[in-house]
Amino acid sequence: MGPFLFELLFSFAAIMKINIPGLIVAITASALLFSCAPSRLVRPLSKGQNVINAELGGPLIEYSSLTIPTPLSSIMYARGITDNTSAFGSVHTTSLLFGNIQTDIGVCQKIYYNDSLRLGISVNPALNMVCSIWDGSFKCWPEADLNFYWEIKPHKSFVYIGMENWFELSQTRAEDQPQTTHWIFCPQVGYTYSRTKWDYNIELKWIAPNIPNLPNVVSYIGISGNGALGVYLGVTRKF
Repeated sequence: MGPFLFELLFSFAAIMKINIPGLIVAITASALLFSCAPSRLVRPLSKGQNVINAELGGPLIEYSSLTIPTPLSSIMYARGITDNTSAFGSVHTTSLLFGNIQTDIGVCQKIYYNDSLRLGISVNPALNMVCSIWDGSFKCWPEADLNFYWEIKPHKSFVYIGMENWFELSQTRAEDQPQTTHWIFCPQVGYTYSRTKWDYNIELKWIAPNIPNLPNVVSYIGISGNGALGVYLGVTRKF
């Protein structure tokens, strides 16, 4: 997936006359500063069901007079433990290309479902971990997503709205500066088109609306100067 991603990226840059080194800097900064992914699982799988999912997308940035989503990518595997609980694990493939082994591992737990309304609520506690290949440095962020989803018959596609929450445990940030933000939240809304063997997903996210996006090495598209708007596309194979 990595070589294809770069081939696609370089082709797009050539067509749009985008400076390649600058674009790589933008992608690297986005991977490090706003590396959150879309919701891994919104609705738990059936007991014994397995899925493999690929996601592409990221925060919107201004670059060479264009507004483009950074092409951050990840791959996830998940399995239904019970009808109400599923476990998942991922690999952030773009982070891997830049020398960081990053994964988020967790569970999706259904906490409420109304049969007549086809309305459900789920929570996703997880750990997001990253280790540098170059110097061995390690970081871990606890996560907790809360999602409300509404199923649409006959194939049980669904729309959802929710909140992703990251928790920063470190007391310092880069260059030993004090860490002043320990809770990062991301409101999100999405739609999953569900078929027998395949699901297709789009998610819109407002990443870190509690953090100003300036000054920064990248011009993020946020709201009122805060955070970054993100767009993510995903495809899932069920088996």
